[in-house]
Amino acid sequence: MGERDGQALDGALYDVAVIGAGPAGVQAAISAWHQGREVLVLDAGAVSRRLGRAYWAKSVPIEDAPGLPPLTGPELRAHLHALLRARGQEREGLPRIELRGAYVLAIEPQAQGFGLRASLAPLREGRLREEGVFRARSVVVASGFEYGWPEIEVNGGPRLLERYRAAFRYAGNRGGWHLCIRCDGHLHKGEHLALLGVGDSIYEASLGAQDFTDRMTILTNGRAHGLSPAQLRQAAERGIAIDERPIARHVGEGTRLVAVEFADGAILRADGFLVDEGLAPNTDFLAAFDLSRSDEGLLRTGSGGELLRADGGVFPGLYAAGDVVAGTRKLIAAAQASGQEAALTASDALRRWPAPQ
Repeated sequence: MGERDGQALDGALYDVAVIGAGPAGVQAAISAWHQGREVLVLDAGAVSRRLGRAYWAKSVPIEDAPGLPPLTGPELRAHLHALLRARGQEREGLPRIELRGAYVLAIEPQAQGFGLRASLAPLREGRLREEGVFRARSVVVASGFEYGWPEIEVNGGPRLLERYRAAFRYAGNRGGWHLCIRCDGHLHKGEHLALLGVGDSIYEASLGAQDFTDRMTILTNGRAHGLSPAQLRQAAERGIAIDERPIARHVGEGTRLVAVEFADGAILRADGFLVDEGLAPNTDFLAAFDLSRSDEGLLRTGSGGELLRADGGVFPGLYAAGDVVAGTRKLIAAAQASGQEAALTASDALRRWPAPQ
């Protein structure tokens, strides 16, 4: 079928609908297609104008993705979408993958699976311009999450990119804001790292950073540090500075972040900057389901990727994969593995001959 514009086809019923076109979603789609299933992939990027995980805008090549040459974020996105389109050509007797630009608004149970109500065009002044309903026997949620961004030079505006334009300007560069110490720590071996955040999460980032450097400063941007006495003692022993002054602005050279300026006018220079301000799962469309979630709101799943209810049972036909799943590594290889697992479980459940009881 390939990627097309306009409304969804009336009456079309897909075997598997995948929400998200990142590493987990693409792998889920290909794995389900490989099992002979008709697959729909809904990609929110062009409709929502949200960047999602940092690698979509990452200008530093990603070097640890298995089976891939070093690729920047936009190159990786183009590569993944090319894989989907190559499997979306009309071929007699073979299943197809259809890639659509659509931002899912809600999922509702239907007699034959699920209905996915989606925006097919960017919102205008907060209102829908074009809406479609897709139907599928099963759904794999691979919609990921949005990282929190520092409240520095916030310009206002309803969209994440517009509100945090100054922060995004310095994201994805070698010397800009990093979001994953495992992904980018190697860029700053022996260099000074500034880590922005509070509490256990930012201290865990400092533990990861020790694989690359002993030179660190924790910035709280005007908040209490939230560290335990034991963490404070260890930080002091390791020479980690903690600065609780509010940050007024970024100091950059082009798109490279070289320093931050505090509200009192003082300047802190660093070779790299990492931020951990929490995350927001892209799962508002699951409001009709009473799901089991982690403290961060990530989805809990069974061993095969089945979405779990709050009472521990499973929702037949609903699966999740990738970064949106609780307790998983937020890395490309892990996302691909979970995407394949969820898709194979979904495909098995669609077999016409279930195992005898």
